[in-house]
Amino acid sequence: MKKHWIIVLGALLLIIAGCQEENSKPVESNDEVKETQKKEKETASLSESSFYKPTSRKQINHVHGIGYPGNQHELFVATHLGPLIYLDGTWYEAKANNNDYMGFQAASDGFYSSGHPGEESDLPNPIGLIKSTDRGKTLEQLGFQGESDFHYLAVGYETHSIYAVNQQENSEMDIGVYYSEDASEWNKVQLKGIPDQINGIFAHPSDANVVAITSPKGLYLSEDQGESFTPITEGSSITSMVFLKDRIIFVKQGAASQLVSFKNGEETPISMPNKIEKAIDYLAVNPQNENEISFHTSDGSLYQTKDAGESWVTLIDQGKIN
Repeated sequence: MKKHWIIVLGALLLIIAGCQEENSKPVESNDEVKETQKKEKETASLSESSFYKPTSRKQINHVHGIGYPGNQHELFVATHLGPLIYLDGTWYEAKANNNDYMGFQAASDGFYSSGHPGEESDLPNPIGLIKSTDRGKTLEQLGFQGESDFHYLAVGYETHSIYAVNQQENSEMDIGVYYSEDASEWNKVQLKGIPDQINGIFAHPSDANVVAITSPKGLYLSEDQGESFTPITEGSSITSMVFLKDRIIFVKQGAASQLVSFKNGEETPISMPNKIEKAIDYLAVNPQNENEISFHTSDGSLYQTKDAGESWVTLIDQGKIN
């Protein structure tokens, strides 16, 4: 399936309680304690997880997003055939729920996504909006099951506020971009000041009012939940970006792709692994270590640095797992 990076606005409207006293707390039953311990173990150690195993896959095609869910040091790759996780030199695959996750977004307690069910799934098609807090073992259905496949989502890593680009009418949305604090109530945003062509939408991790849009004309920022935008860079195509605590890392696309650190109006190039001529479609930074940057390119390659660009490793080379 061919990835479309620039979606014409005219065609779509857009792409895009108080604490109890200590002695009054209820005592958990043995079964409750065991279940809690089991869940903690699942999320604490990937190598000991009963839901993941080292993968036998040699090829990865159709990546739909990357990120670091759940404040883990694990790079999650959403693929057409289900999720893969890279950690300490080993690739892991899920034993079940190998769904085609579209619009994948990492969050502090897990991930949000949309897409289509896997071969052995009993989920409706499309799967609407879902959330998982245990690496995809269990899926919370947040709405639009059997109605919508959101290819473009943005979720605040800590706030969990959601922006959904709706490309086809459903029971709650017309065509356009919608915002929700908790997936229970959705409001359409106005998007004043954006250019005609858009590449992507990105939510600030800790400020629910801030959202950005990338475009062939530059990077645009909103501080009112997407009602209005102003350009903060102009003249170059920006294909992807990540909000950090005090700066932004974005991808500038020209004859080659370039990672740029942007702070206080100043741009500082980040050293690249080599000349990356293909577009960088997905970019992620480890929230626990901002020196760890990963990006995926349109030819199916995945690169990672753990020292802010001083050295890079190729995790996937044109679809082939290294």
